[in-house]
Amino acid sequence: MSEAEPPLWWWSTANAPGAIAVAHVHGPAREVDRFLAALCGRAAPRRGEVAWRRFGTVDDGVVARTDERHALVMPHGGPRIRALLDARAAELGARTATVEVRSLHGWPEAADEVERAMLSALAHAASPMAIDLLAAQPARWRAAGVDAFARATPDDRDRRLRRLIDPARVVVTGPANAGKSTLLNALAGREVAIEHDMPGTTRDSVAARIDLAGVVVDWFDTPGARDGMDDIERAAALLAARALASADLVVELTAPGLGWRTLDGAPASALRIRALNQADRPDAASCPESSDAALRISARTGEGVTDLVAAVRDALVPPADLRDPRPWRFA
Repeated sequence: MSEAEPPLWWWSTANAPGAIAVAHVHGPAREVDRFLAALCGRAAPRRGEVAWRRFGTVDDGVVARTDERHALVMPHGGPRIRALLDARAAELGARTATVEVRSLHGWPEAADEVERAMLSALAHAASPMAIDLLAAQPARWRAAGVDAFARATPDDRDRRLRRLIDPARVVVTGPANAGKSTLLNALAGREVAIEHDMPGTTRDSVAARIDLAGVVVDWFDTPGARDGMDDIERAAALLAARALASADLVVELTAPGLGWRTLDGAPASALRIRALNQADRPDAASCPESSDAALRISARTGEGVTDLVAAVRDALVPPADLRDPRPWRFA
């Protein structure tokens, strides 16, 4: 990077509401000075200095100068503030960093390549449970030999733990009126899917990103399979089949008297959990479906939902994998 080249600008926090967002400015010292002075309306902080600054008319926050060539800009979190600062950075001539550029020039605070890779993974990890595990990896790889990190081939444990960074896909199948939409809304804490007793109410695949006690997943609610579906429902069932084809885990949901009815097409490697919903009904304990269910829940009352959350979470990211002291090939 030449001394006249404008600085790079990128975010290491997700584009979502939050208390604090973190942007990076990286480039020749003189260009970083110029950029920060223009952004904040006053002289840039010196190396090692942390200062409170106003970012024009957009927001105020903290600027931390970690190096002559690098600074962190930390406004309040929020997509709108981020968009306005992106626009202002572009006006000031900053270049948006690609993933490849970040790997070459970013994370100057990192002690080695493993720590740099860890910080990059941490910046976009979806699951809260990833934080402590990722933070432990540089020390584990140093003990194993940093060269081992570059040579290592991911194994099954590595791939399972990778679900902490890139959310797994959970697809819920079952007959109409099993309560799939009610369960999705209960897990999401908001109305994502329409709920109604009339069969065929859910006529498309509905998805939401949900935190299952520390493990974030993409949860798909599929239309209920039933006899006599109309053309719209059949088209929706085809969309559901596409979601099912890439599922990491399938939750087969039913309710008393509805039987077990699932869509075909899930990968052979997909995990499966059978759950009987509407366990608050008087006939739930004696219905034929109960004997084949691993769990009994009531999405309406909340009974057993915590157990289902734990079962899905632990199936996708087994506790034994988390406790395993071996280094994790996360990148």
